[in-house]
Amino acid sequence: MIFSLFDYTSENGNNEIKEWTNGLQKTDRAKLNAKLDMLTSKGHELFPHVLTDTPTPGIQKLRVKGKVQLRPMLCKGPIDNEKEYTLLIGVTERDSKFVPDKADQTANQRKQIIKNNPTRRCPNERIS
Repeated sequence: MIFSLFDYTSENGNNEIKEWTNGLQKTDRAKLNAKLDMLTSKGHELFPHVLTDTPTPGIQKLRVKGKVQLRPMLCKGPIDNEKEYTLLIGVTERDSKFVPDKADQTANQRKQIIKNNPTRRCPNERIS
């Protein structure tokens, strides 16, 4: 099964994930894209150390190792939990702390926004 991947968009329609990805080094973007490819092909069956839970129920982080530890946060669905994932916020991790702080809570708020208004996301736009 192939899983669909979506990005959170702000109230004015900006793709927040694409903007975050734009600020990454080219090698970090390549590593992130490789993990996103794995996610779309394997979904829930990704290795446990690649897709892990956060302290906030229903929010997961994708672990991408590099000079900067990327931890984009996402959720299953939230429109179709069996066939899709939505990237909610771009995050890095330093000294076991999320940057920005409380990113998992922000991700959960964004998940609720999308549940109430599915137009607040768009198909994932990868940047090479």
